[in-house]
Amino acid sequence: MTPLANGHLVLVVGPSGAGKDSVLNGARAAFAGQRNMVFPRRFVTRLASAESEDHVSMTEMEFAIAVAENAFALWWRAHGNCYGIGRSVEADLALGGVVAVNCSRTAITEAMERFPLVTVVEITAPPEVLVKRIVARGRETPEQALARVSRETPSFPAGVRVVRILNDGNLGDAVRQFCQLLVSLQDSAAHPCGRPLHGENQQENRNDDGRGLVIVE
Repeated sequence: MTPLANGHLVLVVGPSGAGKDSVLNGARAAFAGQRNMVFPRRFVTRLASAESEDHVSMTEMEFAIAVAENAFALWWRAHGNCYGIGRSVEADLALGGVVAVNCSRTAITEAMERFPLVTVVEITAPPEVLVKRIVARGRETPEQALARVSRETPSFPAGVRVVRILNDGNLGDAVRQFCQLLVSLQDSAAHPCGRPLHGENQQENRNDDGRGLVIVE
């Protein structure tokens, strides 16, 4: 495990159509200029376009060389592409920062092995909302979108802290909940003797109506 002070790595996961990039972009804008809140660009073996995230494009060969040279703090394969997070985040974590990145569930175990403080944020929405959003992109039929949403997702590894944010309405609500979580993680990094981050079978609902941010352990 990498000894990186009290910095906190936040891995944002969720199904297609949940709005992961939208929530991350909203938080990035909210924390603009704050050096302790870091939203790194990913390295991806996919060409950049106006419809995709702002990432660093690499060829398969360039990515393989980068992996061989240990250029990534974390990397994984998903949906026919390779994704990597540059090692610059290690310096951010060493300074006690909060680093938030869109990630694959398949990379969570390795992240937990490499970094001492990891929280997974699952952005989610009801199936009918996911299907509607996927179809709106214009790349898949309703049948294809439903098949994508119906795929079984792997379970989370044991011991990981998972925070679930329901993003089925106003995007601003989900962004606000996500920002509140990041601030709380930053506060816990600054005051490590405060409220413990881990607990047995802990669940916390922040909204009286049962919606929104829920911590599941």
